[in-house]
Amino acid sequence: MIKLENISKAFGEIEAVKDVSFEIPAAKITIVAGADGAGKSTLFKMIVGLVKKDSGDIFLKGENIRSDYSKMTAVTGYMPERFSLYPDLSVEENLNFFSDIHQVPFKKREERKQELLEKTGMLPFKGRRAGALSGGMKQKLALSTILLSAPQFIILDEPTTGVDPLSRIEFFNIIEGLKTEGKTIIMSTPYLDEAEQGDTIVFFKDGKVIKKNHIQDLKKNFPARLFRLLPDGNIFEIINNLKKNRQLKDNVYIRGKYIKYLQTGERSHIDLIPHISVEEEEPKLEDIYIYYERQEEGVG
Repeated sequence: MIKLENISKAFGEIEAVKDVSFEIPAAKITIVAGADGAGKSTLFKMIVGLVKKDSGDIFLKGENIRSDYSKMTAVTGYMPERFSLYPDLSVEENLNFFSDIHQVPFKKREERKQELLEKTGMLPFKGRRAGALSGGMKQKLALSTILLSAPQFIILDEPTTGVDPLSRIEFFNIIEGLKTEGKTIIMSTPYLDEAEQGDTIVFFKDGKVIKKNHIQDLKKNFPARLFRLLPDGNIFEIINNLKKNRQLKDNVYIRGKYIKYLQTGERSHIDLIPHISVEEEEPKLEDIYIYYERQEEGVG
């Protein structure tokens, strides 16, 4: 549905987005994953024309939108990282206000409000002030306001940051339902555990794409073996010693009480890691990101 080709943006000497290209497939969830400051928000703002790109092209259904973003905004619901609700208005009053902003026909307003309140579980709270809502409920209300115009393309900039785990699960259930309805969704997140629920992922670092693919293909074609070791001794002393080893320093990292070891060649160096037990496991997106991030650093 959406295609980005060689998109770049700099703010003075700071290159926020560097020559980024990827496609956002229709009726799928595309995740842009990366740390804060990676350039995710700038990229999203360029897609909807809030920030002017320095170079590159954006295509909507095969048509280059160039400098006219009206066709893009007509089909897009954009939820920025800091979405401003009106805290003194109730949930329903906020929905009424944003219905006016989105020019939702009055006859459709009540039907859409009811549908969204039911879909998000907010119906019992429609009279509550927005300022009195929990973080997760505020995000569900914010999502509802951008869905009032029935967009086909939905952009969500870190919508679950600062939201409790249960609310994150509920939020993703809503997103999955939107995909089932045929919506095209792109979402940014610093949380690689929740990125597992996407279809396609774009790993972002320092304004650049370091890897992109369907999530299942990334896991299936992962070019390293992953081992989880229970260390025999102080985990921090062991990892510090391993970081001095040329063969291991880029292939080990701590996760909880375990040391993770990425075997990138035919030869295993597990015997150099003091351990009580070892188990091979399937990589998660966090492991895959670490692998490609360190590959990128090696190239640099």
